[in-house]
Amino acid sequence: MPREVIDDRFIGALHLRALTHEGLMHESAETHRAIQTGTLNELMSGDYEGNTTIGDLLRLGSDGIGTIQYLDGELIITEGKAFSARADGSILALTPDQKTPFAVVTLFEVDTEATIGECDYEQLLTQIDTLSPDGASIMAVRIHGLFRDLHLRSVHKQERPFKPLHEVVEDQTEWFIAEGEGTVVGFRFPDPIAGIEVPGWHLHFLSKDRKHGGHIMSLAVTSARVELDRCEDLHVELPSGHVLGQIGKADREMIRNIEGAN
Repeated sequence: MPREVIDDRFIGALHLRALTHEGLMHESAETHRAIQTGTLNELMSGDYEGNTTIGDLLRLGSDGIGTIQYLDGELIITEGKAFSARADGSILALTPDQKTPFAVVTLFEVDTEATIGECDYEQLLTQIDTLSPDGASIMAVRIHGLFRDLHLRSVHKQERPFKPLHEVVEDQTEWFIAEGEGTVVGFRFPDPIAGIEVPGWHLHFLSKDRKHGGHIMSLAVTSARVELDRCEDLHVELPSGHVLGQIGKADREMIRNIEGAN
């Protein structure tokens, strides 16, 4: 069966909906729905402006990830509060008027939960995949616990003219934390919508003391509690003049390089 047919059926089952900014303002908060602003393809091309505010996102979701206008830090939203993990290693609590070009949130409602013990990063991903075997679904995750060997990253605020994202991450800042208590927040998106979002798991970390955080390159678990929320709908807000593009058309190797995947 042609991939295009498979994708069309998949997208229909996912209830994917494109929104204008005005449409986003009329959205209401609902569980099992992922709300996104911008697309990965637009971000990869160097669109770092954004017209959606953190306040807009917090009205619709309690937990999520993304970036900040001009890539000024990795966005972490957890339990209704938003933070930026900046390239200098600092954590900044965000105000409602701060803008973002690319982020996804959900009004988190736990569907599945489990306690896990010591494991490395690949084992962690395998375990949460086992807890959520339907790979065609969008899955939101929160993991509260004790972690070690954290390898995190962020990027510096960008100035015009903007470079494409794959060039920006060549100068990213990376750091290591021996151990820390905190929360992992993120999503697993299915491969057919690569380009709209990052396919596979995309996770950010924020320490309990709000002193450390960032995009996760790797970590290990000492002990943790995993919470999963299956999202049946994906609503994507697009800036004026932007379109979703050809769904599933994306440079997956470049995405893996940007994400820091091995």
